[in-house]
Amino acid sequence: MSQAALNIDVVREIETSLRDGSEAKRQEILRRVTDLYFGGFAGVSEQATAVFDDVMCHLINHVESRALVELSARLAPVANAPLQTIRRLARDDAIEVSAPVLAQSPSLNDTDLIEIAKTKSQAHLATIARRTHINEAVTEALVDHGNADVATAVASNAGAQISNLTMAKLVVRAEGDERLTGAISQRADIPRPLFRHLMAQATEAVRARLLALAAPEHRAMIQEVLDGLAAQAGVNTASVQTHEEAQRIVASFSQDTRLTRTKLSSFAAGRRVDAMIAALSVLSGLPVADVYRLFQAPSAFGLLSLCRSIMLDWNAASAVIATRPDGLEAEGESFGDLYSQYEALSAAAAQQLIRHWKHRVAAPIHRTHTGN
Repeated sequence: MSQAALNIDVVREIETSLRDGSEAKRQEILRRVTDLYFGGFAGVSEQATAVFDDVMCHLINHVESRALVELSARLAPVANAPLQTIRRLARDDAIEVSAPVLAQSPSLNDTDLIEIAKTKSQAHLATIARRTHINEAVTEALVDHGNADVATAVASNAGAQISNLTMAKLVVRAEGDERLTGAISQRADIPRPLFRHLMAQATEAVRARLLALAAPEHRAMIQEVLDGLAAQAGVNTASVQTHEEAQRIVASFSQDTRLTRTKLSSFAAGRRVDAMIAALSVLSGLPVADVYRLFQAPSAFGLLSLCRSIMLDWNAASAVIATRPDGLEAEGESFGDLYSQYEALSAAAAQQLIRHWKHRVAAPIHRTHTGN
């Protein structure tokens, strides 16, 4: 059959089946077209593929999900599958239809995957997170928009490329989440400052388990980090009295957001840490104790994210970060690195990250997820 004959004859039969045929007839037409594609037309030419693409797209809007599930499974591993059909299947709301394509199709590019990550269900995101290879831009979208299960799937995937910024987001989200902590700890690409942060917020039970499961060449490094954390334990712990004093100072102007922002910069410049923490609490809505947790963490990223979430400019944010015990030059974190992260982190992503973190630290430690 020539391409022209295929185009004319099949489209005529499709039009007849859509007008007069049953659901079974429409499914049979789709199956025949798919068989024809796999029977020799696939890859013959761009024109032939385009014909099949038009025909399949015409049909898939008129058949039930079970036929689409079969079509998705057959087309998913094909490198030159009809592109518009692949994209339509990948965006189907029914995960049983979209999953094969999302998990396997080499035809989907980063733009496709990011758009799906931003608009579809958590099940769609979790499927993308298990692809054999994922580029950094896609993992960032998955972490920004995904729940705890998606974040853990990304961290567990050795084929997922994770930027330092996205890794920092994962580490902040891992507080209170044993599964995510365990998944991140196994990655070879986690920077040492972030690994230290991860271990600082892990429970003793998680630390012991990670030590027991670590390969011999990694066990010494983990123990060295834990020994360093033990030596620092309690050094910067803030008292209840300092919390109360700071809250008393801020209470007189806490309803005036502009004044609070001005006072925040003044407190930071004067290194009045407790008052600064209280001002951050007012502006962010986080309890003072939670702001202190971010302030005293081994990595500056949590505090940086908090500053970004309340839309401080870099001058104000850097003044806040500079009051940390390690200042702007925390272990392995340079001023330039922090500035780059601040510029790359959107306010919306920072707000979402802080919401995730707040939910986890407010809840008991879980060994299983509930999808949050």
